[in-house]
Amino acid sequence: MQFINELKDGDELNTIYHVKTKSQATAKTGKEYFNIQFSDRTGTIDGRIWDTSSPAIEEFKAGDFVEVEGDVISYNNQLQLKIRRLRIADKSEFNSEDYFAKSKYDKKDMAKELDSFIEEVENTNFKKLLKSFFVDDKAFRDKFLSHQGAKTVHHSFVSGLVEHTLSTTRLAKAIAKNYDDINVDLVITTALLHDIAKLDEIASYPDNEYTDEGYLIGHIVMAYGTIKNRIEKLGGFSKIEEDELLHCILSHHGSAEFGSPKQPMLMEAYIVSQADNTDAKIEIMRESIANAKITNKMDVNGFVSNKFMTTNFRESKS
Repeated sequence: MQFINELKDGDELNTIYHVKTKSQATAKTGKEYFNIQFSDRTGTIDGRIWDTSSPAIEEFKAGDFVEVEGDVISYNNQLQLKIRRLRIADKSEFNSEDYFAKSKYDKKDMAKELDSFIEEVENTNFKKLLKSFFVDDKAFRDKFLSHQGAKTVHHSFVSGLVEHTLSTTRLAKAIAKNYDDINVDLVITTALLHDIAKLDEIASYPDNEYTDEGYLIGHIVMAYGTIKNRIEKLGGFSKIEEDELLHCILSHHGSAEFGSPKQPMLMEAYIVSQADNTDAKIEIMRESIANAKITNKMDVNGFVSNKFMTTNFRESKS
């Protein structure tokens, strides 16, 4: 295995990578070529296939694992793969752990923090709801602790979902505690539950593809339905408790532009939405810096582009 972070200009390549993205482009000469981004657990690297009709290039798509034969070259001070041969690899030929990064935090430690947040909640109905998912349902808990946080945009690694959830909850709680008129229990409960439907929106690794339900409906509305059904099953919720919690879930992406059926109309909803977006953007910056160091994309001052600061990186399925 030739890991991406170990590649050097001039290396000959014959190894298996995961195809993160694939697109067709046209050179200035009018010649069409494939632009591919390959990945493993150490990072990503761009590749080019200049002869798209070559019999040495098997038909493949994003998400496939492929054996790549070619050369590592430097183009505009960035490492790139010039690909001569490519074929789809059999599952028996690779170990998926080599291709998917995982959270730098220990899963057991994150599970303990998750439980501690649940214990902080004083509202008996909210606590009962949280325990029904994260404590009583072992299959749900195990999947939640291992699932990726997104397909590509942020926290797209093993245990990324629980890492993002905990970080969002810490941020939201800190903001809520700064004011004396915020329902902290509602904030914590929403932050812990806001992305639970990603378990069904995105298939687990190695597939990492949107399910039909995920693509057609999306995790926000899916979470609304799941939580509403669980509330009805558990019973005991007041109408205001149910409505406020479900509103916070529906509005956590901030606006319709980014998938929220409702804009935040409660302070608690606004806090969770801002905490969610902040954590996503911080993680995107961290991943961008790490990738820039691997692929030599830092600028002359040692920084990466800050264009993400003006962009909302709620994940899109486009």
